[in-house]
Amino acid sequence: MRHIVCIAALLLLLSTLVAGCAAIGPKHVERDRIEYNMSLTDSWKRQILLNVVKIRYVEPLSFIDVGEIVAAYSLETGADARGTFSLFDRAGNDSALFELGAMSKYTDRPTITYRPLTGMAFFRGIMSPMPLQNMLMSIESGASAEFFLRLGVRSINGLRNETLTSKGYRPVDPQFVQAVKLIASLQTSNALHLERGTHTLGEPSPLRLRFGGHNMGPVEVAQVQELKGLLGLDQSRDSYVLGFGATSFSDQVIMLQTYSLAQVLASVSGRVDMPEGDVSSHKALPGMPTPDDDGLFREGMVRYSKAKPEDAFAMVQYRGNWFWIDDHDIMTKKVFSFIMLAFTLMDKGGQESQLQLTVPTQ
Repeated sequence: MRHIVCIAALLLLLSTLVAGCAAIGPKHVERDRIEYNMSLTDSWKRQILLNVVKIRYVEPLSFIDVGEIVAAYSLETGADARGTFSLFDRAGNDSALFELGAMSKYTDRPTITYRPLTGMAFFRGIMSPMPLQNMLMSIESGASAEFFLRLGVRSINGLRNETLTSKGYRPVDPQFVQAVKLIASLQTSNALHLERGTHTLGEPSPLRLRFGGHNMGPVEVAQVQELKGLLGLDQSRDSYVLGFGATSFSDQVIMLQTYSLAQVLASVSGRVDMPEGDVSSHKALPGMPTPDDDGLFREGMVRYSKAKPEDAFAMVQYRGNWFWIDDHDIMTKKVFSFIMLAFTLMDKGGQESQLQLTVPTQ
């Protein structure tokens, strides 16, 4: 009966190897998508933080994009069996000799390509103003108007947000702050809507901002009137064409000028806690003043320490110091999340994303 037991063992070994040859791709999808997602997100946060700090040290901006991820897996298995048996040996007992062999080889060979952001790609993504239509449509879809306008808009009908230039810092106009608060309140009351104008043959449809709603009460009516007064709009109208520019040329048009990502990064950079010796020795630029209003840019948005922080939303080591964002600082985390979203808003269309995750299995 010994040969029967050996044959059963052989069959068990073969069935195990066959089971091991089952598709390995599907079971890796869930793990890979999550882990690559988390890794890419963490690397983006660190890269943005690094560039924010580098601005204070008058270092050039530099971004490296992940071009392609190819996660290749292979699993090779094999088995062999050899055996002899006789019904009876010289002693009169049945005997058998079996030789079993098995092999398995698993390979994980990911390939990741990187592309430095240079040339026109750098200009479009970092230096040029954020596309107004993308920003406005984000607000229409439910994103916070106050957050997007305070972070991404430089001026509304000549009312100016804070600005950092080579000539120095210019604080925000109080009227700009009030206009943004009114817009945000009207958005919450569903009394502010974006809509497309009538299509003209051969020309794109303009975006319009319309005030009004079914449940607009006296508070909303007063807010609309105040906002129209701040922006110099025709009080008799409820719909206004939206355009890109620094100042308005008509009381029936609302002109908005957006920031570039470089300007947003510079505004955050001005609120980085820096080693005092680096500023006094002129290695780093001095910080920017804290706004008088309750703006999104505040002192100490990015902290520094000699020791590696234990509870950080993002951190990067640079020039012997750790620069980091406190994981409990909700407002700064929102600002950095907006910056990451802004990289997507910079897409003006006409280009397909080249980021791919290919998982071939063998």
